[in-house]
Amino acid sequence: MLKRGVTGIVFSKSGQNNFFLLLHRCLNWSGWEFVKGGIEGSEAPEQAVMREIEEETSLKRVEIVHCLNGTMEWAVGSTKYIYKVFVVRADMGDKVKLNEDIREHDGFRWVEEKKAEAMLTHEDNKKHFRKALEWLNENG
Repeated sequence: MLKRGVTGIVFSKSGQNNFFLLLHRCLNWSGWEFVKGGIEGSEAPEQAVMREIEEETSLKRVEIVHCLNGTMEWAVGSTKYIYKVFVVRADMGDKVKLNEDIREHDGFRWVEEKKAEAMLTHEDNKKHFRKALEWLNENG
């Protein structure tokens, strides 16, 4: 089985520094990750990432600034996951409220770019974080 989805690398600029929104996952495994989720029905990937960000964090004032080349891919049992990765601007002054209907995450942090990579649990997240950072450094 193949499941398509999206990942949102959500950032906020404060002065000269970028801060990244990391969610602490508690469902099925424990660790830090970006917003992610499946594409529903005929939804476009861009619609899916905006919906997932709102569902998981309550953030509504967000803007897709870039779609990274490549995808995040992994398998669990016989299910293969292929996720497009978006860089999304938000305002860390806006209130983050984790979804309480599905206890997928039990915490969040806005983390400085120099500390974010070390907090991420999975190597694929780290690799795409580096790509996002490179793009942000080149494009503001």
